[in-house]
Amino acid sequence: MNIAIIGAGPRGLSLCERLIAQASINQQSLSLTLIDPYPPGGAIWQTNQPQSLLLNSVTSQVTLFTDETLETGGPITPGPSLYEWAKKDGRNFARKNQPSLVPEIDNLDPDGHCSRAIYGLYQKWFYQQLIETLPPFITFTYLQENAIGLIPKQTHYLLKTDRHSLQSDRVILAVGHHQVSLTEEEDRLNEFARQKGFLYSPPQNAADVDFNKVKGGEPVILRGLGLAFFDYVTRLTTDRGGVFIGTDCLRYIPSGNEPTIIAGSGRGLPYHARGANQKQPTEQILPRFLTTERLRSWQAKGQDQSTEFFFYLQKEMELVYYQRWLSQGDQEAFQAAFTEQFVRQNGATDVLTDFQIPRQNWLDWRYILDPYERKESQSVRDFLLTYLTWDVTEAAKGNLTSPISSMFELLKDLRDPLRFMLDQQLFSPKALKEKFWQSFVPLNAFLSIGPPLQRIRELIALIEADIVTILGPKMTVEESDTFVAYSTNYPQQRYPAKQVLEARIQSTDIRRTANPLLRQLLADGIASPHKLYLPKEAPFYTGAIAIDPATSQLLDPNDQIQEGLYCFGIPTEGIHWLTAATAQPGTNAFNLRQADQIAAHCLTSSLLGDRSCLQ
Repeated sequence: MNIAIIGAGPRGLSLCERLIAQASINQQSLSLTLIDPYPPGGAIWQTNQPQSLLLNSVTSQVTLFTDETLETGGPITPGPSLYEWAKKDGRNFARKNQPSLVPEIDNLDPDGHCSRAIYGLYQKWFYQQLIETLPPFITFTYLQENAIGLIPKQTHYLLKTDRHSLQSDRVILAVGHHQVSLTEEEDRLNEFARQKGFLYSPPQNAADVDFNKVKGGEPVILRGLGLAFFDYVTRLTTDRGGVFIGTDCLRYIPSGNEPTIIAGSGRGLPYHARGANQKQPTEQILPRFLTTERLRSWQAKGQDQSTEFFFYLQKEMELVYYQRWLSQGDQEAFQAAFTEQFVRQNGATDVLTDFQIPRQNWLDWRYILDPYERKESQSVRDFLLTYLTWDVTEAAKGNLTSPISSMFELLKDLRDPLRFMLDQQLFSPKALKEKFWQSFVPLNAFLSIGPPLQRIRELIALIEADIVTILGPKMTVEESDTFVAYSTNYPQQRYPAKQVLEARIQSTDIRRTANPLLRQLLADGIASPHKLYLPKEAPFYTGAIAIDPATSQLLDPNDQIQEGLYCFGIPTEGIHWLTAATAQPGTNAFNLRQADQIAAHCLTSSLLGDRSCLQ
């Protein structure tokens, strides 16, 4: 059997490993072809990118290997986490393949964050292990090329790259983030910049941006305050020679080469800092409300359970918050009794009164959801410095100690109950659109997918040094004599600039893809955009490519399965959730489960059906 995998990032590599492991059970003859224009690791994880660009997960909680927690039935192939690899094999591998990374590997912290280049090197080593241990009944080819076309034939697929054509019985799309067409607003800003001779940079990975075009000493507008924002700020400050001094409380010494950064977003706040890690590599907090029993009872009902689910998710967060609060001082003895009563009474506030938790220590959801609720007469700058200092203080206490950071950390541990609700279709299409994708998903990113703690400390110092100014909520950029940025909530404070950078990665909306292969599949009716059908409303396009959820095979516009043509990872964001997340060891990781299931289906499903009508 011939199988082609398009995309050599962590998902493509995991698919290779799972296919090899599955085929080895019965010594099934297999020919694998892995296709990517970049070396193993793909575009995002290149080993020669600036080491200032960080992986957002801590090093001990990243793996590419399966372990005994895998529940999808495939063979277990254990191996080291990123941190374990670095301590055992990483130094020698780096010395031979990327010597510049050796000093960082020598100083790696299991609870700290490494550069993306280090994760890319780990992926290269993983790939090398696959090749060196390949059984004789499996052949492997790596094509460092662009996949540009796919033609279904009667018994196979004809896959075209920019250099070759090859036949494949199965094709798996594991492409990551890719270029997309500009939105109407982005196109307008880009055209204005072109006419005026200004700078406009569309959304993209910071490693791919030519920051040399950004003029130092002049204002630059950054749109976006998510994870990519911190990459952009780093590239424009310390990567230009600026220096932070101090440890917990930093001071920034400018190099003089920095621009003045004007930044904002819809929420008007950067993502929360990740709490200092106190968890073991495989440690997770178990749910008390969203238990397997409760989820199964909802599954048996087979109807919309969104209201109940988000009620209990809130109660899970509240429980952890109050448990951590009670563990401080002399209240720890009450924690077990409190937990029992809080769970029994479904998180009723009477329990807080019964356990004499002072009202000023009750969780203020309004502040969590919109911190600007507490802004009074002070300036936006002063409010932000106070808010960010609070955020840093809580994060520094740790993700098992701070009531706030522990509560945010819990959201990572409860991803599988959410995925269960998605997989079992226990949200109505309307709830899926409004409650999940449009409301919860951005809130979850704001609360629990933030940058390393150090990045928020650095941001405070940059604001104090007047290098960075953050606008309030509802950022707007208009065209006048120059670009002009302001917050709709505070329109009197306006900032002109001749440089605009979209400080975010590109959209995953499949309808806007500029990937030639994906565009061809859509144009030829082999693939289609996923959409939700809502009563008395136009269909809602989720941004995902449509797949059969049970097999991950593509669906055409008539919802017909394209046998033997699969999609895994980022293009399915909108059906699946958090498709770019790394795998954590010892947690039955979602992306490793998916890779195992796709591999099993590839190797056991029947041969392609009659495709003569599509020739």
